[in-house]
Amino acid sequence: MMKNPLYLIKGVLGRTFYIIPQRPERIQVEITNRCNYTCGMCPRESFNLPEKDISPDLFKQIIDRLETSYNVTLTGWGEPLLHPALLDMIVYTKNKGHSVGVTTNGLLLSPFVQNFIEKGLDKLTISLDSIEESGEVKDGHPSNKVVLKNIESIIQSRGAKKKPVITVQITMHSKQQCLDTVKYAGEVGADRVYLVRLNIPFGMNSFKRPSLEEEMEIYKETEGIAKQYGLQVDNNFTAFDNQLLRSLYKKLRPVMYRQDKYCPKPYDYLYINIDGKVTPCCDLPRHEVGNILKQSVDEIWHGENMRYFREHQNDVCGTCDALRLKHLN
Repeated sequence: MMKNPLYLIKGVLGRTFYIIPQRPERIQVEITNRCNYTCGMCPRESFNLPEKDISPDLFKQIIDRLETSYNVTLTGWGEPLLHPALLDMIVYTKNKGHSVGVTTNGLLLSPFVQNFIEKGLDKLTISLDSIEESGEVKDGHPSNKVVLKNIESIIQSRGAKKKPVITVQITMHSKQQCLDTVKYAGEVGADRVYLVRLNIPFGMNSFKRPSLEEEMEIYKETEGIAKQYGLQVDNNFTAFDNQLLRSLYKKLRPVMYRQDKYCPKPYDYLYINIDGKVTPCCDLPRHEVGNILKQSVDEIWHGENMRYFREHQNDVCGTCDALRLKHLN
């Protein structure tokens, strides 16, 4: 589908004029709120969410409600590798015809390496903010030799296989931190790096993050590293797997989503929390727009609550600029 020229044109025009697609492409399912890290930059503590795992039966009910094929990510405000039924969930979701991804901090990855490969996990994203101990990232995902070893292990074990696609996700704290981590990702053979802007609004105003000018310098210099290693590096300006769409998106992103008035995330995305409630973004855990156990995806996507959110998005999201092109604060 991604290679279909009509799909590409429709996607570009839809985003440029913010014409909402018939249904979302990406659905994130929260499977646990438990985490083995306490990262200062993470807003999960301020959400006061109860720590629990989704039950296997409830998970199956949720997946059964997805009536067409989606890109499904089994991750929420917790570490998915802590869920004892994760592998069964991956198999069940794939057997229902979905593409499946998992986002992890990587510390517990070792015993999952072979199973992720054998069970055909499509995408594995590993959050890694630095390869060296650094005061600048002390409140981010901590540098850990075990995580680095696990990243290298799954890349080596995968060999010539194309799955899972390995993405190293980096929250930007400083220029050198980003450059060093991107270089590391290239050296070990990761497929993709995603540079994430540190999101400030959740009581984290004391955290240091690059200015917009510094961000642009990071993007420019990481592109040079990417070419050297054949690595795909994405950010708010370039965030698509398909090379043609990435090129178009990079050029047209500044005029897309009505001149940066709207966030691109809820354009094609829904978040299902641990109880089956649906929100337009993972950062809005209590802004419920529907319940997947009572409504279909289409009913939620085109429902009154979702329409209200789209019309009042900036009021609801405030100064969140995680996926904006410019800083809002």
